[in-house]
Amino acid sequence: MADGGVEISADTVLDADLTCAQGPALVIVADGVVLDLGGHTISGAPGGVTEGPGIMLRDVRGCTVRNGRVTKFDAGVAIQGGAGNLVEGVTVEDNIGTPDSDFGDGIVVNESRDNTLRGNVVRRNGPFSGISLGPRATGNEIVDNTVADNNMSHVGFPEAGRQTMGIRVEGPEASHNRIVGNTVTGSGCDGIVVLATCDNPDDEPPCVGTPPNEHNEITGNTSSNNGTSGRGCGVRLFSMPLPMPPAHNVVRDNVADGNTSYGIALDGLPLRAAGNRAVGNRAHGNGEFDGSDGTLMPPCSRNVWEDNDFGTVNQPCVSRRSGET
Repeated sequence: MADGGVEISADTVLDADLTCAQGPALVIVADGVVLDLGGHTISGAPGGVTEGPGIMLRDVRGCTVRNGRVTKFDAGVAIQGGAGNLVEGVTVEDNIGTPDSDFGDGIVVNESRDNTLRGNVVRRNGPFSGISLGPRATGNEIVDNTVADNNMSHVGFPEAGRQTMGIRVEGPEASHNRIVGNTVTGSGCDGIVVLATCDNPDDEPPCVGTPPNEHNEITGNTSSNNGTSGRGCGVRLFSMPLPMPPAHNVVRDNVADGNTSYGIALDGLPLRAAGNRAVGNRAHGNGEFDGSDGTLMPPCSRNVWEDNDFGTVNQPCVSRRSGET
């Protein structure tokens, strides 16, 4: 059992499982490094969850983590700073933080750009999300991952899953990211969500000057059967009265069936906010509405809906087809 924090500065292939009493277990500290887990498992201490991430990429560029399993930390893989890294073919499961900790996700990207998360299996992490894009995570790609059962039920606290999302674009200024071709199921709350942002709620007026999460593309995903804690949407652009709402985002060609609340939901936007687009999506059998727009006066006035296939909608403008006004 290692004490944690082994620095990786050259290409490395693991030849055995690693159990670590303290996170991070492995820290990549040099550009261009390939860390091949060799099919092995990096695990926190037996019988509990180890504080800190299993693997951290710290201010590096062009590194790769692949081919293994990370479990029992409070985050599986954390990319902090740097750019252009790749995490692929990694199973990230059973990584559980606390509500007041720095982590609580399977894979998290903060203050970093142009990274790719591809072909990973991300399941049973929390209490925040399977995959998280945090502050100033820009130009990243989340592609062809399986994100399942991130809901806290397996640790005996399903009520904590009310905030556990499959793929969470949290920001602020998490922008120009692409979320493409993922399968997201069994999340405690929403499957894929772009959140409103607020740097300082104590400002007057609150949250003034906070950059929004904008120009993100959510395309070709299947996000179904989410909301195991009681409420949850397939894909949601989440807005609130005071924080900066998400803007200029595109939700295209997704499938969102059987979610507890809505299939595709674009929350209402204040008049100062730029709109979002929902195009070519399909949603049926959701608990409330298959398509929902929260802007009521006038209806759908800040968002664009085109060529979607919905069984039920909360207002007629959500069913708009190309060429209709």
